[in-house]
Amino acid sequence: MDKLTAENRKLQDDLAHALARVEELTGKLNEAEDDLSSARTSLRRMIRSENQSTGP
Repeated sequence: MDKLTAENRKLQDDLAHALARVEELTGKLNEAEDDLSSARTSLRRMIRSENQSTGP
């Protein structure tokens, strides 16, 4: 029974570490998505500005 208890504790610890890693990576993904959205917005503005300055 002690062996099962030890294995259960190890698995719980592994799960806790995995969940913490998922949370960390989710935060990084959200940050990257925000950066990408900002870059797209800036690019659209730059394209519009360029098109207006070279328009007819």
